[in-house]
Amino acid sequence: MPSQRQDYVLGQIQLLSQFVARLLRRRDEPGMNEAIQLALHLQEKLFGMPATDFLRLEVSEQIAALKKGEAKDEGHNKCLTYATLLKETATLYALRNQPDLAAGARQLALHVVLSVAVDQALGDTSANVLLAELTASLGNTELHPPVRELQGKLDQRER
Repeated sequence: MPSQRQDYVLGQIQLLSQFVARLLRRRDEPGMNEAIQLALHLQEKLFGMPATDFLRLEVSEQIAALKKGEAKDEGHNKCLTYATLLKETATLYALRNQPDLAAGARQLALHVVLSVAVDQALGDTSANVLLAELTASLGNTELHPPVRELQGKLDQRER
């Protein structure tokens, strides 16, 4: 992804985060719908394809699509950007009283972050903050098997 597009998406994510923070204080249904549309639009920009295309992909295929043609670090950054968008989207779903969609977005985000963390050099901490936030937000939620497997791989590496 050209650096300019990545910078644009990151700037827009900051705006989305501010938008979500305002919505947390004042639950505005039209505002929530607008924020969800913005999050989806940013995901399309990040993938460089329509949502109907990347949402059909398995998680591993989504990760591969984000990394395609990128240096390893840039691919990881795109994946972490995607996970951040998913985390914000999960917050919006929670505000709309859609806990299943919120949990699903958080699990997907955790899956993406764990795949980056497992692939990073030992001691690289770029995914750690997001990993901690997502783990805390999921609480006692039962993790999907592929997410549990990645968590186990990361735990083994860190021993």
